[in-house]
Amino acid sequence: MNPNPPTHLSPSVQPVQKRRKVKPRVILPGTGRFSADETCAQGSFLDSSRGPESHTTVESVETPISNAPSFRFKPPITPFFAVRPDSSSSAVASNLSRPQTTPPIEQQLLHFLPSPNDPQELLPEIEEPFPYHGIDLETSSSSRKLDGRDRATKIHDYLRSFRKDKISPLDVLVQALDPDASEDVRYRGNLYREDDNRLSLLLDIIMKDDYGKRKLFECLRPHLENFACEVVAEQMERRRKASYLPGIQAVTPEFIEAWSLEEDTDHTPFLTRILETAAQTDRAAAHNKLKKPHKAIDHFPLCRVVTKQLLYQSSNRCLGFQAEFGLFLWSTGCARQTIDALFRCGLSVGYDSVLKLIESLSYHCDGRAIEFSKDIHAFCYDNINVSTSIHVEQRGSLGPAKVQSGTFSVLYRLYNARAEHMLIAPIMKQFRATTGLQFQRDIRPTLNQLESCLNQLVVVAIDRLIEHTVGFDYLADNPLVAHKVLRQLPFHYRTDECPVRASTTEEATVRGNLLFHDEIYIHQLKRTPESLSKYAIPGFHDQLTNARIRAAQIMCAKDVDAWSRREVFQLGFGLFHMCLNLVWGLLHIHRGTVNEVGSLSYFFAVMEKTRLGSDQPDYHTLLMAMTQILDGLLLNAWQQSCGYASLKQFAETKPAADKLRDMASKILTDFATPLPSPPPPAQSSSTPSDDESDDSDCDSGADSSPSPAEPLVDPKDDAANQNTRILMRDLLVLTAVVRAIADGDIGRVEVFFPHLAMMFRGAGCNKYCTEILHFLLNLKHVWTPEFANIMRDNMIVRFGPGHCMGTDMNIEHLIGYLKALLKAKGMSSTWDRLGNVSAAIVHLQQVKKKINSALEGSHRSSSHTAPSTENMVLRVQRKAAQEGLHKFQPGRANNDTRKVVSDIQQAGEQKLKSSTIGTFNKKILAMAAGMTFEEEEDECPAVAFGSLSSPDD
Repeated sequence: MNPNPPTHLSPSVQPVQKRRKVKPRVILPGTGRFSADETCAQGSFLDSSRGPESHTTVESVETPISNAPSFRFKPPITPFFAVRPDSSSSAVASNLSRPQTTPPIEQQLLHFLPSPNDPQELLPEIEEPFPYHGIDLETSSSSRKLDGRDRATKIHDYLRSFRKDKISPLDVLVQALDPDASEDVRYRGNLYREDDNRLSLLLDIIMKDDYGKRKLFECLRPHLENFACEVVAEQMERRRKASYLPGIQAVTPEFIEAWSLEEDTDHTPFLTRILETAAQTDRAAAHNKLKKPHKAIDHFPLCRVVTKQLLYQSSNRCLGFQAEFGLFLWSTGCARQTIDALFRCGLSVGYDSVLKLIESLSYHCDGRAIEFSKDIHAFCYDNINVSTSIHVEQRGSLGPAKVQSGTFSVLYRLYNARAEHMLIAPIMKQFRATTGLQFQRDIRPTLNQLESCLNQLVVVAIDRLIEHTVGFDYLADNPLVAHKVLRQLPFHYRTDECPVRASTTEEATVRGNLLFHDEIYIHQLKRTPESLSKYAIPGFHDQLTNARIRAAQIMCAKDVDAWSRREVFQLGFGLFHMCLNLVWGLLHIHRGTVNEVGSLSYFFAVMEKTRLGSDQPDYHTLLMAMTQILDGLLLNAWQQSCGYASLKQFAETKPAADKLRDMASKILTDFATPLPSPPPPAQSSSTPSDDESDDSDCDSGADSSPSPAEPLVDPKDDAANQNTRILMRDLLVLTAVVRAIADGDIGRVEVFFPHLAMMFRGAGCNKYCTEILHFLLNLKHVWTPEFANIMRDNMIVRFGPGHCMGTDMNIEHLIGYLKALLKAKGMSSTWDRLGNVSAAIVHLQQVKKKINSALEGSHRSSSHTAPSTENMVLRVQRKAAQEGLHKFQPGRANNDTRKVVSDIQQAGEQKLKSSTIGTFNKKILAMAAGMTFEEEEDECPAVAFGSLSSPDD
């Protein structure tokens, strides 16, 4: 190069270097590394004999780049000696005035250029600065070039060139990806674009090779920790925003109903994946079928729970799970230390926060109860007695009592009710016009009722056979052996209940009931007497509570409005207490002694249930024992009627359902129907009593059927057989009623009301007989047909499929829950806390069920098996067969020392006709006139079950 350039040249024009021999260059397809600028920079297009001023305009050279719209640069490449935008106009004119010649271009350097004769290869101008090339090396149409070589061949050619120059492809990659190399920024920009997947492809290829995978992990390990922390922090921030609660007050009844451990969206999938990996080994992940950490609800919620722990640790405002779990711990009786320890572990809020949460939740429930009471509803309540510890210090009137009593009430949303059918005015108008009941018209069962009763007893007899005999599975879905639906609650219906804050006002007196009504409706529910005097309020209580409410209505009969007169309370009766008193009455009639064959005490000894012989047996145990006795007697009756050596052989014949119904009807007639007693000797006529004469006027012409024929045998000749017949019939009625209540069919219960009234009256349970008469009077003569149906439909509550019960039994369950929550090691909590808990008791129970279901908990161990009572039933069957209780045997051993028990249906019918209905009608007329009357007393001993602490029971 001449060190002294000519002085006549323009300062903007530099001398051209000496032309060197141009070597063929290897171009990487699709990278744009070759350009006319670089070639010209090496002097390949310059004539050394002429200066730059003498060059003519050079045609632009187009690169063979695909015309896809994703490419980001303009294909035309301008040589460095072409006119620049910043050149002066004189320089441009000087350059254009000189003749120019096009330098020759070697053909081997143009193998990648498009043919000028092929217009489809001409590329349009694109605004994007960088080109994008596909990654499919075999099938992409852009990989085919004009020289006939495919993409893979070219790459191999370049690799050979790199090897010749001792350059590794990785060196090229490192150089191109070096962030300090600004001239290679377009390659990095291309590689890091969102729609470019070549980097992912590169990593996937490396991960497919075991050595490459291991090497990649070794290289990335220092960076993965920070990367994981950044991803987790970002995802946890999103989750905190989604789980934020302003405070413990945000846990409302609506929040509890909507809360679930399972989330619709997992905001921390990366953290969840890490926890799932840590929660199981590779072998467990491959072979476990049930224990799956990712199945948060179905099987194993550990990962979700750990995530919620971490979430609560990062922000104490993300306390949804901790609040629910704290309520669960407290409602299941966990100690304070246990809850506080779990609070330190991040699983629960603190114990004091749980108490504040219960108090806050009760205030929300109070508001819900106020809104609930503005609509038509039922109002039911019962007393609650809480015993304190025997170690309570006696401090006079300032200290706690040994037994603290109060009243707990629940509002129920009415099923199948409309406001226009609840008006109290037409109901009271009909009540003041009623004249009472008549046996023939109102009490005596109709033909349809008798058919329904018989059908239910037949189905019970067949059901007991199927239950205890193998081989009758083919009858499982046969409608002939199923109960006919009369008035059943819908299968998917769920009763909406709203407990009210418990009160220290006792309902044990008439005045206490009046005060309690005012406290609940006027003070707690914020209602006014005017708003309460328009619609009726149904109530379903035990008999004693109903009697006190009626006494209050008589006491306030002259008050100014329907609320003050308590006329708005229209009373039904609790079906649970009815069954409880029926069981007590049957025990009183059929108890007998251990030496009396066929008595309940005799069968208790056979089954070795000695505790039932105490003065205060457990109700549920007694009911189960009576059911087992009935099952054993029915199996023995089936054995004698089937004509086979065993019931198993009878089942193998697969008798038809209609045949079983006929056999069951015959069993009811032959083994569960008392033998008629001979007529009493004729007596001289005497003047009837006032009650009898009054009833005879009402029931004139009641019995027009001829007198029955004189029986062929005297039941007293075999007292054991007669007692067994009466016992079977009474237990069949009890079982049918209990089954109908459990099925939620009040229609099947109602057809037994006449029989139950007779049975209560015959057993000496006069109060419940009168209660049924009140209900029948209201159904037939006082209530409108629409309101009567409302009262029928709401005597039973339903909380899910197969979960039906009497309305009063639901209150007993809630009271049992309250007592369990208030007691801690024998010491009861304060009544303020009782009020908070009672208002929120339904939601506390809901939390228990949700948490227990989410964690797949159970109230029993996985190895638990239900105890089999089959042995008890077979004992009764064998003893009945051994003693021949279903065969009439005159002169049976020790028959002289036994007495025939009273047929309570027959005796009750006679008492109803003779005096009870007349006395009842007089009381109804007195009530309508606002006059007091004397309550009837029971003839049987007062109910005294050991399992119930309520004196009303």
